[in-house]
Amino acid sequence: MASWLVTGGNGFLGRHVLALLGSTPGADLFAIGRRRPAGIPTSRFIEADLLDSEAIRSGLSGLAADFVIHTAGKTPPASDEELFRGNFEATNHLLAALRAIERPMRVVLSGSAAELGPVDESSLPVDENYPPEPVHAYGRSKWMATRIGLAEGPPLQVIATQIFNPIGPGTPPNQALGAFAARLAADGPDPIDLPVGDLYPRRDFVDVRDVAEALITLARTGRSGQLYHVGSGRSRSVAEGLDLLIAMSGRSVIVREDPALVRREGPADSRANIRKIVHETGWKPRIGFEESLRDLWNEVKTGPSCHRLADSPLDRLPLTA
Repeated sequence: MASWLVTGGNGFLGRHVLALLGSTPGADLFAIGRRRPAGIPTSRFIEADLLDSEAIRSGLSGLAADFVIHTAGKTPPASDEELFRGNFEATNHLLAALRAIERPMRVVLSGSAAELGPVDESSLPVDENYPPEPVHAYGRSKWMATRIGLAEGPPLQVIATQIFNPIGPGTPPNQALGAFAARLAADGPDPIDLPVGDLYPRRDFVDVRDVAEALITLARTGRSGQLYHVGSGRSRSVAEGLDLLIAMSGRSVIVREDPALVRREGPADSRANIRKIVHETGWKPRIGFEESLRDLWNEVKTGPSCHRLADSPLDRLPLTA
């Protein structure tokens, strides 16, 4: 029986990793964090803040994990300091605590396409050899975490990922498609007045359940010290996603571009070259864009608290992972 440790089990990606491992025969599953994820018994939960190095070291001292999947972290609109601490410092503390156990462990880090910074369209689909030049605090903090992970040596076997734009059930309302779904599911008369920013940037949207499967597959068969891109390999516009959500909702919507909400910070197009992970592990994305949005909508319309519309206005919703 293989022992698995998951961080960030209450997050968008982490909960899908836990769900998939929970249905995997022979997986001895543990979680670590400040709050116990649903479905994890108390005996399998290690309560520790990843920003507290001593608490992590103490909590993990008796754990003999074979695999570790690190999904915990901070995303915008957190402050630059919160991003640095939640992504870089927390990863540094986790790796130090795992190293102190002095036994072989395979560790997978969930990084972000934001680490790459601007990618010229001539380099699309972008592969793992592209030199990262992150321009914002989120991308920088994730790239710093990736770098320290790839610098690790035995007994840790660290594998890094750059995940593009995960969507699907649980997409949080601080991301554009999650926010649109929450707005469409909210009570109120039709037509809905929906002010939006630029809907035409294209992003590599990949289902979060496929991402969870990719991380688990890499833990088992990925090469230590290597970086892998995780995406769908194609890009879709945000407008396509909004149109699908509106059709699924059956509601009357007036979509109007508000110049005050338009941002031109990100690239016009972004998509991953996934040949490396496909060739080396056999993983492939299975869930299409439409199915991802359908499952997002079906979950959102039931009104779980994780989909309540955030206070952040739509002009601050990130398009990148």
